[in-house]
Amino acid sequence: MDLDPQAIIAQLHASPAERTVALRALKNDVIGDIQKKTLWVQHGLIPCIVMLLRPNASERSVTRKGARQSFLPPDIFTDDETAQLQALQLLETFANAGPAFLSPLFASGALSVVLGELCLRNEHPEIVLAALRVIKDLAVATASASASSHINLQSLANIIFAENYLESLHQILVPQTSSRDTEAQITIVAYLIRTLCRSEHHRTVLVDSGILDALATRIAAFAVAEGYVLPKAEVRAGIEGLRDYIPDPPISSEGLDEVLGAVAAIVTDSAYRVCKLVYSPSILAIFPNFSNGGSQYPKSPPEFMVLPARMPTRPKGSEIMDLLLPGTPSYPRVHGNTGGFSTFSVQTSRESPSANGRPSSKLQTSLISWTPPEETAIRNADSNVADIESPLVPWLIHLVRTRNGSEVLMAASVLTSLFKTGFAYKAREASMGLLVVPILLGLLEDAESKMKESGNKWMSREARVRLNIIEETPAILARLITDSECMQKAAFECGAIKTICRLLKSSYDTPLSGAKSRPWSPDGDGIDETSSLTSECRLGDEGQHPQLTHRRRVRETALRALGALATFKEDFRKAIVDQEVVAYIINSLHQFPVNSKQAKDQDVLHHAISRNKTSQPEQNPVSVIVEACYAVQMLSRSVNTLRTALVDQSASEPLFRLLRHPDVEVQIAATACMCNLVPDFSPMRNSLIDAGILEVLCEHAHSLNPTLRLNALWALKHLVDCAGIDYKKKCVEELESGWLIQLICDDTENRVLWSAGVRSERQSTSTTPDIMDEDIDMSFADEHNRPWLSSSLYRTTPTPKSHIRILQSAESRLEELKEKEQNPYRKARQDDVAIQEQSLDFIRNLIGGAHSSNARESANDTTEMIDYLLNILSQDRLFTILASKLRPKPLQPFNRRSISGSDNRVLPPQAKIIEAVIYILVHIAASIPRHRQLVIAQTELLVQLAKLFNSQDREVRVALCHLINNLTWQDDTNDASACSQRATKLRDLGFLKKLETLGQSDDELDVRERAKAAVWQMKHGY
Repeated sequence: MDLDPQAIIAQLHASPAERTVALRALKNDVIGDIQKKTLWVQHGLIPCIVMLLRPNASERSVTRKGARQSFLPPDIFTDDETAQLQALQLLETFANAGPAFLSPLFASGALSVVLGELCLRNEHPEIVLAALRVIKDLAVATASASASSHINLQSLANIIFAENYLESLHQILVPQTSSRDTEAQITIVAYLIRTLCRSEHHRTVLVDSGILDALATRIAAFAVAEGYVLPKAEVRAGIEGLRDYIPDPPISSEGLDEVLGAVAAIVTDSAYRVCKLVYSPSILAIFPNFSNGGSQYPKSPPEFMVLPARMPTRPKGSEIMDLLLPGTPSYPRVHGNTGGFSTFSVQTSRESPSANGRPSSKLQTSLISWTPPEETAIRNADSNVADIESPLVPWLIHLVRTRNGSEVLMAASVLTSLFKTGFAYKAREASMGLLVVPILLGLLEDAESKMKESGNKWMSREARVRLNIIEETPAILARLITDSECMQKAAFECGAIKTICRLLKSSYDTPLSGAKSRPWSPDGDGIDETSSLTSECRLGDEGQHPQLTHRRRVRETALRALGALATFKEDFRKAIVDQEVVAYIINSLHQFPVNSKQAKDQDVLHHAISRNKTSQPEQNPVSVIVEACYAVQMLSRSVNTLRTALVDQSASEPLFRLLRHPDVEVQIAATACMCNLVPDFSPMRNSLIDAGILEVLCEHAHSLNPTLRLNALWALKHLVDCAGIDYKKKCVEELESGWLIQLICDDTENRVLWSAGVRSERQSTSTTPDIMDEDIDMSFADEHNRPWLSSSLYRTTPTPKSHIRILQSAESRLEELKEKEQNPYRKARQDDVAIQEQSLDFIRNLIGGAHSSNARESANDTTEMIDYLLNILSQDRLFTILASKLRPKPLQPFNRRSISGSDNRVLPPQAKIIEAVIYILVHIAASIPRHRQLVIAQTELLVQLAKLFNSQDREVRVALCHLINNLTWQDDTNDASACSQRATKLRDLGFLKKLETLGQSDDELDVRERAKAAVWQMKHGY
């Protein structure tokens, strides 16, 4: 070391000018030299740097500007500010040195200091930019930290997205003036959000703090810069009060991918957050939708902005933004009519650069033919013109088709969010399969081939971009094609299965590149003499090899894509099996992968790079295991694959072990797989029964996690189907009859409401308004009682939103979506319905038939099982519960002081619950005459059933026909009198007349025929 450590550290405590000299000398000394950085850490340099960045009352004023005088020009640095900038730049050199330096940096409090107002709210853009670069380098290093480290991306996100730092990030995203430094700041903040925003809590706080709106404004700025603002948008924005929301174009075109990535990370598949993006004032201003607001045949119909709709229906004519896209068979480009923009002439206000320097619209040159306003007014007279999508959708498709690299990926990710949440025309599904899916797969294949050509050059900027494309493309593709048969078909025809399978194989079989060599040390690999140093002066674990990190990410996203491709078509599942990739999928279920070509190389690598000799061989993280479970679950939908490839690879063994995994997300995913592995046709059923699957599933059915409880009941439902009577009884005993009753009739929502009501009463005073006593279902006028609605939907507005009509409409729609999505009572109610449905289906399968060579023996087993259930569950209690499931449920009041009245809301019975209840009765009535008499004696239950013949659900009407058929069945002559009595009672309750109506006028042929059969049998029964 050329510099004297003691002299340098002493100089850091001297005057600002001397500190600056010392910091520059240090920076020049350590840049590019990992060994010198290590030695300076051991000399305690990092705490000294951090100390220089802390506000010091003795040398700085109480304001965040330090000792700066107000008369100084903003571009002039004081000595303090120069030293601050040099300290941040020096800190950056340590932050980008790798994961080993995270420990002393965090122990010294570097992150909290850099996030402070003195750095992030400094009036010098250079200082803010330097601070953000430190944070970015810390995030990059954290991504490669070892799995055992307490420093991970989640903990880093918790710090950065804390409430006291969000305001600083928001101010960076909405700068008062634009420069290359401020734009670089925005890009880094967007990168941090894109990288770190992975939890619902962080997404919520980023929306509530106005950061999503700020990012949307940035997207609008890029659109303005390239001339994509719709014709006459600026004029209409001025009339509507949105002119101030049209942003100025950015200086540089770089950073769009990071901004789009940040938006995609925040909105994901949340309808509320996507709506927040689409209804952002800047997006509405540059991408407006128009509606004719005058009479039917005006000479010059007035136009006003309307909000884009959710679940829009495509108009007959094309829209202006579709001119950017090629026509497809499913979505042809129709010239002539341009929808809501029909009144614009060719000459627009954006044909030449305006006074503020914004470029003219790119769309104006394509508008060579406009439909006369009168014709358009007539054509749109009978259509709901407000029910249209946002022009943001075709613009994003255009970006996917015209951009390169990660900009394509991020545009596709935001586009996927809009499509999955219903803000795009359904008709775009097929066209996106033709226009978007091939682009994504082509981008993936191109990045993969170029990485192979470049060899082991993993650290260059170009290589990192390609690696990111390889990692993220399968995940975005999976989101896009999930639940879409036509897009899955498009992906299949583009060779997606072959490409994704090749990626998954390479994540196991590609040899690891050599470990990065460390500088020679006289201590060699002997005893670590730094163990006595404090944590601020001691390096931590060197972290993971970047290739291993890349492998795990590729493995995770490839498995997700394979699962999405295997959702529907048997041919696609067969193609996946033919690629000989099932063994790799099963290997991904293991925490420690086995039988892969790189196992030996991996062990050598870990010993080569390990400082402490405690590193373990490569592990599959939880995310990989969960995605592997999903892939197996989708493949097991095929009986052929279930009986061949999955059996050959012994898929049931690792999956059964995962049921006991310490992470609940793995338990949920493994339990979901069991739903397809335990049915009676599965060859793995017996081995799982022998292994004790029943006990594990019953244990999970008692879980406090509603999703795990639901999946366990779902699997148990399949497990008892067609099982022997002894095994069914064992299942009931293991599950416990009391718990089964509680699952069917217990409402989690009631407990949530009770605790909320108690808290409300404790917090209320004698002046509490009566509104607190209103029903909880969309009746909370007081935001205090709805904390999920307590934040402002439009955080900042240049013009008061009360004066802007369209923003008032947007706010009401946003509040409705937020209520539906974030209301915990609504979520509890949905969980209750799903769990009750599976619990009732479980009872239905318990009393169903069992496999037996003797039909009489099977019937006797069914009868015995019905009697067993009626005894252990209590006959009267069971029928009372079933009847209660058919009645509308009064929604509980929020406050216990609520007075019941005629305006109390009720929740109608759910169709799936009704269907499950009816089929339980169908099975009971299919047994012996004694059981049919038992059902017919339940008058209250029959009265409720008679009200359901007008159900809109086809399956409910079919089930009712089955029930009447079974109740009026006559076993033999001894049952004739009882059968006649049953038919007479059903007729007296109105069943005959309702069945005749179904048989004559029901829209479904199946319902009509079954109703006719039931009518015939009833009439012959008396």
